[in-house]
Amino acid sequence: MPPSLIHLDPGPQPHAASHHDLVWAFSGWACREGCRLHAADLRVGDARFPAHTGAIRLDAETAQLRHGLAPAVLDCGFWGVAVLPAGGSWHSLQPVMLLEWSDGTWEEWPARAFAGPGPSPGAIVDTSADRKHAEDIPLVAIAMATYQPDPPLFQAQIASIRNQTHGRWICLIEDDGSDDAHWAVITAAIAGDERFLARRNTTNLGFYHNFERALTRVPAEAAFVALADQDDRWAPEKLSVLVGVLAGRPDAMLAFSNMTVVDRNGRLLSETFWPGLDSRHDSLDALLMANVVTGCACLFRASLLQLALPFPALGRLAYHDHWIACCATVAGGIAYEPRSLAGYVQHGGNSLGYRRRPGLRLASRIAACLLLSPAIALAGQLAMVRRRLAQPLKLLVSLPDTELVCRTAFAETLRRRATLDDDGRRAVSTFAPGPRIGLRLLAALLRPDRRGKAFRGVAARLFTGRVIAHLMSLLARLRPLPAARRSVTGERGHAG
Repeated sequence: MPPSLIHLDPGPQPHAASHHDLVWAFSGWACREGCRLHAADLRVGDARFPAHTGAIRLDAETAQLRHGLAPAVLDCGFWGVAVLPAGGSWHSLQPVMLLEWSDGTWEEWPARAFAGPGPSPGAIVDTSADRKHAEDIPLVAIAMATYQPDPPLFQAQIASIRNQTHGRWICLIEDDGSDDAHWAVITAAIAGDERFLARRNTTNLGFYHNFERALTRVPAEAAFVALADQDDRWAPEKLSVLVGVLAGRPDAMLAFSNMTVVDRNGRLLSETFWPGLDSRHDSLDALLMANVVTGCACLFRASLLQLALPFPALGRLAYHDHWIACCATVAGGIAYEPRSLAGYVQHGGNSLGYRRRPGLRLASRIAACLLLSPAIALAGQLAMVRRRLAQPLKLLVSLPDTELVCRTAFAETLRRRATLDDDGRRAVSTFAPGPRIGLRLLAALLRPDRRGKAFRGVAARLFTGRVIAHLMSLLARLRPLPAARRSVTGERGHAG
């Protein structure tokens, strides 16, 4: 048999969940000379979870060249969603990827093993000096994720938290494996203040799962939870205003505010984070497609964690605030405060930056890409074009697939954990695991209901990515595969 290459995308080791089914999104690519990948399944014990195949994976080309194989196959990607039941014994099993090739042969490859039980909630001590006074004020747990923080920006953020007019809070800092120098910056900034509780991970998890670990430390006595980035600046009244918003809206589970955009020196760049962007936060249909709830501007009821934890098991391109906002929408609703209560610091290291005038410019680019999709797909067959236009092709083809995996995992998790109304059921059906997701995206894009510019823009971008990837796959299958070379050793490679 000719040598095979298989790559599983980096992702978390799913932990055993005690009270919820766990949704695990897996993805990767596999190729073998002289064959095409016909089917891929993930097996966990007796359960098998089919994967979508035929996804364009531009990153596979480099690996094939590195292993001495002709990079003839780009439509070698797969992705799927596995649902692992709560309380089951699956965490003691070894997951296995089953690959079926076009010549009828099968292969088995071990996937990443499951981790043990997830992190336990940390022991929190109430450090309030005036116990009687504290009992009248709800406790806010601030979950902050850090990694190699910029010292001046971090110190400014810590100072803005200390200056909150809401007097009863704790700040749970979860550091994602910063080096000793940056860890020293963190510990020096919070020294002498017992309201800050810092913990450092031994391995880097990425911000999505680092925030998840921070949220497992929220104490039972906390009434509200706020999310904090390491480099923003809060207005002194941020916590008190958002607590008041939720007090006045007992039906709402989450409140978020507007934000100004500033540079690292505090100079105002924009009065609002979303200039001219018409979108909705009161509909799961709109929110699942396009998140407009920024984590550092929100505060939610601690009871929401019963639905949100554990997070769906996803890789590093998922967003914690998107998942929490979706949970809040189905659990009761979201309230918006138009005042700017935080300053979003725009700098080169942001995970997600501020976008100026996104509407018309984005729409025109998407329309142009859709009209030119046959030419883009045809050009993508040429190795020279792929090398010269690697970044644009990644944004047009690879990134939409990654976003679809995230939204599919979110939708499947909500379907299993929450009670959904008609709007919610329609929202999750757009991203339900299964075929024809491109047609479902098109139907969502053309739906006449008011969903906002953000919804239309994301739906169009994801649909355009699916069209280009589908055309690239069709063109790739028209090219005959080179004959497989005889393997000298009979061994099969593993790309990663």
